[in-house]
Amino acid sequence: MMNRRKIIAMIAALAMLLTLVAGCGGADTPAPDTSSDAAPADSAPAAGEAPAEDITITVALMSNDWLDAAEQIAADFTAKYGIKVEYTPMPGEVEEYLQPKAASGSLPDVMSINAGAFGADLAENGLIIDLAEIDAAKNMVESLKPVFTSSSGKLFGVAGGLSSTLIYYNKAMFEDAGITEEPKNWDEFLAACEKLKAAGYAPLSVAMGDGAISNTAWSTGNAVEIAATDPQYIEKIANGTYNFDTPEQARIFERVKILNDNDYLLTGSVSAMVTTLLDSFKQEKSAMCFQGIWMAGAFMESPFEVGMMVPPWNMEGQEQAVVLGTETGFAVAEGPNKEAGIKFVNYIANEEGFYTYQQSRGSIPSLIEYDESKVKMTDDVKAYVEKLLQIKTTGAYWFEILPPSVYARLPQTFQQVATNEITPQEAAKTLQDLYTAQ
Repeated sequence: MMNRRKIIAMIAALAMLLTLVAGCGGADTPAPDTSSDAAPADSAPAAGEAPAEDITITVALMSNDWLDAAEQIAADFTAKYGIKVEYTPMPGEVEEYLQPKAASGSLPDVMSINAGAFGADLAENGLIIDLAEIDAAKNMVESLKPVFTSSSGKLFGVAGGLSSTLIYYNKAMFEDAGITEEPKNWDEFLAACEKLKAAGYAPLSVAMGDGAISNTAWSTGNAVEIAATDPQYIEKIANGTYNFDTPEQARIFERVKILNDNDYLLTGSVSAMVTTLLDSFKQEKSAMCFQGIWMAGAFMESPFEVGMMVPPWNMEGQEQAVVLGTETGFAVAEGPNKEAGIKFVNYIANEEGFYTYQQSRGSIPSLIEYDESKVKMTDDVKAYVEKLLQIKTTGAYWFEILPPSVYARLPQTFQQVATNEITPQEAAKTLQDLYTAQ
């Protein structure tokens, strides 16, 4: 059974990969004291005290898969601190939601934030604050901090947990189709898809209508095709010397084309959004679902038995590779409510709200210290994490390493390949053109 020490050991093993992403300077410069202890006495009341003034903060989070928990966290936070919360679930991707609000100066007081260039730019432009000295940041595993650090050394986000992508599968459908073992490579995976199709099941559901396809097909393909052969790829992308127009990048897109051409994808996958993807699997419309480990809590409570496997995106003879990184984190906007915003981030990422958040999602904590008795991880999730420990090659998520001009086009590019509008080779060239034009 996996304990916290082994989880932290796994995260620490990622330090070298994650540090390459950061490229940050100014690490020795003391950060401003924005800890919750440093907040003005009248910024928010202690538990049980009446609020010194009527404060309402706006909070926008990516919470499609934990909406009830998010609303509970907001209510419990108000009960503890007397600070009202005007809560909004983000309807789409983080960057898509926040970009126009940043441009108009109307960012929410607290928001979900991805690691990578977009959040770093918000911090460098003074739109979100440095969280380095708050309690939640001090308790975050050090190896996850670089991807949330801007070029001048500002920690712009606190991680929501450790993340990986995987393929969930319906064990009853596998058994009915005569699949007795999890496929270990691409050819075996295609053979399993053919058996499922012959048995009358839609083999796999993916979502190409939003960033879910980037989390899964691109990031996993990148781990297998790129990270396994070029350990310097993150540094090259960051310094402008990387070449996307290669056969390896084309093969990332080709896999999705093969699945679509052979009718192995659930009907509607090309235009589906992530919420549709999740519902389709839970409603047993597909035998497999390509998603993140953050869905383990919800999927393991399905009315059918769910298995978890490492995506067999590796060709025969290639070693398996996986995506390992940080989940979406939390940030605070610069503004009059930032001290109250800090209290909320500490609450959801380090205090009681963290357990409500984690128990709903069954995710892997990214905290150094936490109450293990309050953390919910199924034996299946723990066993899957044990599998990850055995895999040598890991890749980063798209949003951690790609410039916005490139990653914004990934879903559309996958759609164009799947519908034969462009070839996989042309898709790779599209990424290169976007990269060089930035």
